[in-house]
Amino acid sequence: MTSPVRVRKALVIAAAAAVALLVLYARDTPSAIALALVPLTYTIPLFVWLDRLEPEPRAMRWNAFLWGAGISVLVASVINDLTAAAAGLAVATVVSAPLGEEVMKVLGISSAAKRQQIDGPLDGAVYAGYVGLGFAAVENIVYFADAINEDALGETFVLRGLLSPLAHPYMSMWAGLAIGKAIQRGRSRRTAAVRGLVIGVILHSTWNLGAVAEVFSVLLIGHLALFVVLIRRLRKLRRAEVALVRERLPQLAFAYNLSPVELEVYGDIRATAKLRRGLPAEQRKSFDERRVAVTKAALRL
Repeated sequence: MTSPVRVRKALVIAAAAAVALLVLYARDTPSAIALALVPLTYTIPLFVWLDRLEPEPRAMRWNAFLWGAGISVLVASVINDLTAAAAGLAVATVVSAPLGEEVMKVLGISSAAKRQQIDGPLDGAVYAGYVGLGFAAVENIVYFADAINEDALGETFVLRGLLSPLAHPYMSMWAGLAIGKAIQRGRSRRTAAVRGLVIGVILHSTWNLGAVAEVFSVLLIGHLALFVVLIRRLRKLRRAEVALVRERLPQLAFAYNLSPVELEVYGDIRATAKLRRGLPAEQRKSFDERRVAVTKAALRL
C-alpha cells in the first residue's frame, strides 16, 4: 500500500539543521545565503517544465529537495571533513566528496522509488534533479561565503551560479534514469541504483579534479558533451511519454468518460495549457486533477 504523500518532518528538521549550521558559518557574510538561493529561480522552473506532463506530488518534490539540502549535506560534510583531516584535502575532493555526496543523493532518489512515486526514467530524473538542487543550494552558501572573504565572489558566482548550477543534478540524474528504467521494466532498482551511482561518482570525481590541478580542467569538455547527451535523452523520453499518452487515451475514453476535446488535448501539452488558460480560475484545479489522473492511468496501462 502506498504511503500518504506528505512532507516528512525528519527531512524538514535535517534541512533546518544544515541551514542553521551554515548560517553560523556565513554569519559575517549574510549575502552568501541570499546568493545561494538565486540559482534556484532559474533551475527549479526547468524541472517543473520537464515534469509538466505528469507532475509529481508537490510534497514529494519538497521531500527530494529537503533530502538533498539536509541529510545529504550533513552526512557528506562529516565524511569529507574526516577524510580531509586523515588524508588531506585533495583526497577528500577527488574521493570522499564524490562518493559520499553521490551515495546520499542516490538514497534520496531511492526513497522516492520506495514510496512508489517513480514509474519511469523521466520520474527518476526529476527526483534526482530536485535532490541535486537542494544539495547545491546549501553547498553554495559555503562557496559564496568563502569567496566573499577571499574577494573572489564575482568569479565564483559566475562559475557556480551561472555556468554550472545544474552540476549536482547532472551527476545524479544518471542514477535517476537507471532506477526509473529498472522500475518500468520490472527489474531490480537496487542494481540499477548501483550502476547509476558508479557513473555519478566517476563524473563527480573527474569534475573535481579540475579544482585539484588545472591541467584536468580539460575534462570539462567531456562533461559538456555528456550534458548535451543527457538533455537529448530527456527530450526523447518526454516525447515518448507524450506519444504513449496519445496512443492510450482511446482505451480510457469509456472508463473516464472522456469528451472528444479531452481526447484531443490531453496528449498535447501545448493544447492542454491553452485549454486551461481559457477556463475560469475556479475550474482549473479540478481540470488539473482530472488531466493528471488520466495521464497517469495512460502511462500505467
